Amino acid sequence: MNTTSDTLPDDINALKAALLAERAARREFEARASGAEAMVAHLKLLIAKMKRDRFGASAERGRKLLDQLEMQLEELETASAEDEVAAATAAHDNTTVRPFSRAKPVRAPLPAHLPRERVVLPSPTSCPCCGGTLSKLGETITETLESIPRTYKVIQTVREKFSCRSCETITQPPAPFHVIARGRAGPDLLATIMHAKFGEHQPLNRQSERFFREGIDLGVSTLADWVGACTTVLSPLAD
Repeated sequence: MNTTSDTLPDDINALKAALLAERAARREFEARASGAEAMVAHLKLLIAKMKRDRFGASAERGRKLLDQLEMQLEELETASAEDEVAAATAAHDNTTVRPFSRAKPVRAPLPAHLPRERVVLPSPTSCPCCGGTLSKLGETITETLESIPRTYKVIQTVREKFSCRSCETITQPPAPFHVIARGRAGPDLLATIMHAKFGEHQPLNRQSERFFREGIDLGVSTLADWVGACTTVLSPLAD
């Protein structure tokens, strides 16, 4: 309850009632704040524990629960921040805020090692005002960072067969090299799967779901066979 020296009642009973109401409101706010802080601390402990175990055998089963806990923690922290702002606003209703000018953010240049694609917009061939001849003064370049989604292709290695007309011997070039014998995965695809598995700790079922969304049907068993074959092939390097 906010009172100023101009609005204070003269009756002692009214003053007592206002004081009691303000104390009750303060106790209620402190109780809610302490309860919210305890819940936030509890959720942070649970999330930290699940993040420590996220790469274990039951990581995929707890992924959805971890996402729900993080969303609940975010909602609690947002509600707590709103309560603090509301309390501060109620306590300082007559506070004068001085105007200020926000500093203009400084944009860092885009990475210089990335390739640049130059797109030149069509320019007028004559002056739009009088129709005279134009001479170039310069140009303004606006850079935009863009992402190119990964693409897939099927490489068809053709081995033509030839037969000798004299001795009827059949000749054919040797089969191309594959990292996995009789496998259908190229080295770049296998490297991508291995990096996602061991470099980014991404489970194979999530990789399978991502491949499916991109139009490639690769089951978890197929990916597991490829990962096992790659580890066997790469074992001499580890040894």
